[in-house]
Amino acid sequence: MPTYSDPPLFTVVIPAYQSRDTIATAIASVLAQTERRFELLAVDDGSCDDTVAAARAASAGDPRVRIIRQAHAGFANARNAGLLLGVAPLIAFLDAEDRWAPHTLARHRDHLAANPGTGVSFARVVFQDASLSRAHGVSPFVGRLTLAHAMGENPVVTASNLVARRAVFDQAGGFDPSLSLADGQEWVARVLASTQWQVRGLDIALVDARSRPACVSGELVAQCHRWQAMIERVRTRAPERTAAAESEARALFERGLARRALRSGRSRGRALSHFRAAMRHSPRTLLTNQPRRTLLTGAGALAAVLLPDKFVQNLRTKSGAGGVL
Repeated sequence: MPTYSDPPLFTVVIPAYQSRDTIATAIASVLAQTERRFELLAVDDGSCDDTVAAARAASAGDPRVRIIRQAHAGFANARNAGLLLGVAPLIAFLDAEDRWAPHTLARHRDHLAANPGTGVSFARVVFQDASLSRAHGVSPFVGRLTLAHAMGENPVVTASNLVARRAVFDQAGGFDPSLSLADGQEWVARVLASTQWQVRGLDIALVDARSRPACVSGELVAQCHRWQAMIERVRTRAPERTAAAESEARALFERGLARRALRSGRSRGRALSHFRAAMRHSPRTLLTNQPRRTLLTGAGALAAVLLPDKFVQNLRTKSGAGGVL
């Protein structure tokens, strides 16, 4: 059994802002890891509540835990600060709202050791309610992530699901602070677009992610703007690779917007236009990448404009927890 004085194998970074009510759960899930060789850097991003006090109480004097305070500058800057201050060869991130399974670091350790060409490892994500007490879906398994898939659907889902070699950051750089909510997705896409490192998934759920508010029409528009900004940033790094993958990525992204519009129940009128846009960009992609999801999304988009709400609700229910729609 390693002691706390052993060199850390992992640097774990928890960026936190106004996270008084959740950070203790996140820290506890790190301290419960079966892989004990880690340092934990909780980076408070200028919180005005008791986030720092809650983090100190949760760490219970564990010498592997350091609490860093900085002026409010956004999660990308907080992650970068932890990255620069850490010393381990493997880097893992966990948002203060989320939670890891106890064997998360061990599974990623073994995955990276078995695949020397893999620079970034991720797993499946369980979508939980706000109290982390009821699951309502799980992200699909993706073995080897392509650039188009990373840009289009972001199967990694959340930065809480990112584990990478420090060498990847040395080559690709850190997170982009100019991107408010897509910095993790942009970073993964940048790795695939500008380096030779592979990004591979594990067929096991290791992250519990708290649910976010459902998208409404205005949020779908904002998401389009954020996505476009992310694509443009990746394009500046590797224009040829990005251009080759962009049509496929846009098809997957538009399909995702159609699904979100249907799930919201308040912007379903936009679903059909997003689905049509997806088909225009790359019908082949939609027929080969999760065709059942494409079929049900298209059926739901048509039903949303042609049939009563009760029928649409039944279709959503039949798609299962977390749903295809």
